[in-house]
Amino acid sequence: MCGITGIVTHNSDEIGELLVRCSSKLTYRGYDSVGVAAVRNGSVDLRKDVGTVDEVNKLLGLSTMKGDRGIAQLRWATYGAPTKVNAQPHFGCEEVFYGAHNGNIHNYVEYKKELIETGHIIRSENDGELCVHAVDKYYEETGDMFEAVRKSTNDLHGAFAFAVGRADQPEIYAVKMGSSLVAGVAENATIVSSDLPSVLPLTNNVIYLADGEMLVLTHDKVKVFRIEDGKRLDRKPEISTVDAQAAEKGGYPHFMLKEINEQPKVAQDVIGVLESQNSDEWIKMLEDASRHYLVACGSSYNASIVGAYYFNRLAGLPIIHGLGGQFELMYGQTMNEDSLSILVSQSGETKDIINVLNLVNENNYGKTLGILNVIGSTLMFKADSYVPMACGYEVSVPATKTYFSQTIIFAYLAAKLGERNGHIDPSEAKSFIRMLRSDLPRLTQETIDRTGILAKNLARTMLEVKDLYCLGYGFTDGVAREGALKIKEICYNHCEGMYSSEFKHGPLSIVTKGYPVIFVTTKDDSWMVINHINEVRARYGRTIIVG
Repeated sequence: MCGITGIVTHNSDEIGELLVRCSSKLTYRGYDSVGVAAVRNGSVDLRKDVGTVDEVNKLLGLSTMKGDRGIAQLRWATYGAPTKVNAQPHFGCEEVFYGAHNGNIHNYVEYKKELIETGHIIRSENDGELCVHAVDKYYEETGDMFEAVRKSTNDLHGAFAFAVGRADQPEIYAVKMGSSLVAGVAENATIVSSDLPSVLPLTNNVIYLADGEMLVLTHDKVKVFRIEDGKRLDRKPEISTVDAQAAEKGGYPHFMLKEINEQPKVAQDVIGVLESQNSDEWIKMLEDASRHYLVACGSSYNASIVGAYYFNRLAGLPIIHGLGGQFELMYGQTMNEDSLSILVSQSGETKDIINVLNLVNENNYGKTLGILNVIGSTLMFKADSYVPMACGYEVSVPATKTYFSQTIIFAYLAAKLGERNGHIDPSEAKSFIRMLRSDLPRLTQETIDRTGILAKNLARTMLEVKDLYCLGYGFTDGVAREGALKIKEICYNHCEGMYSSEFKHGPLSIVTKGYPVIFVTTKDDSWMVINHINEVRARYGRTIIVG
């Protein structure tokens, strides 16, 4: 998840200051690199580098840039490492077209190849550059900027938004194709941005765009059009009453709730990234290895428990899942040159995971596959290959969308491997992946919608609870353990996650009248879990069922 901001203004002395001030409100969306393109007298001044807004501004003087229009971008790397050349905005073939994007271009590999074959010069490994080149391509055909922007969206597949301009034309154009975009009209300027927080420092007169719409910014107007047929839409600004600070959280009281509600989009994005990248390489690594290890810590470890079940059920693959901190002592002597270690870390810098990475590399213990969210991290650079979680920046300390993304990645890889090795029928594998792609985002949203009020009502009945258990069975073991971790992290109450069939071997003895035990189950395993529920009820405990 990145953040783009485009501004057209009357005052040519303030474009840099405006872009920096407004873009700084999007730091929660990305912070590994920053860039600004400012246009003055038909010439584009492009400055960008790795670092935060403050760091790059101090280094390059972004706020001193002059011009009457410009585009800024804060990047959270997904395609291409966080380097100066991959930072946005980008130029087209020459320093005439300039632009930046947010989101993911899923046909990045194929379209980049197509552009290069037709003579385009692609300088970076960032998918956002393709947006600018797509406009460049169609402008060469049509000579019309509006039509070039509109037609470019036919070539770009994925969920994205971008802003683009041409040095010799006074407008900035923007499109919304699955990623958020909002515009604003101020007294002396217009603005378009990935999110409301960066618009509000300039104006509270805002225009929200729907998917499949584009806009044209001049210094005093925002015109909205339908991309499909180019028809002008009657979209007038409305006054936003949202507090600027609250807007950074998307109207939610805190970032964790905001990020929980972003999970339907995470489901869509991560599948898009998995299908756009070369998953054959990852499947071959799984096929070629004689021993498989899944290593993680904290929430990622709980996700890896779910992953181990997927690999067993869908691919018939026995996989050892272990904690990073205990891995060498418990499994180090079992590894060999044909091993595959799947190392999971949101940050890509978790010390215990990097220790395992170094152990494998220094002793030639086979291959390593990183699963990570931070592009440019140690794990990304030192692993033999890596799978991006495609979650965007996760502000909240308790993991939500990164845990969710990891479980999707495991499910996808397991289904692909199962199809390849014949453990499941190809039609079953394709049906499962189709469910991940088409149904999971919708089902995730429905679950969030249904459980909001239920969760509040349940929480009110547990205000005095200081100790409880959260039990899972089969696939839900890792889910229950993650739920227990969340209760500890957020409520500061003791909650133990455990496999439900183990509960009777000791912990059941502490259950007294009203003692709460949460069971997480699926329909397939309910017959066994009912027995475990009855064991708790026999001691007059309180059972709470999630399933």
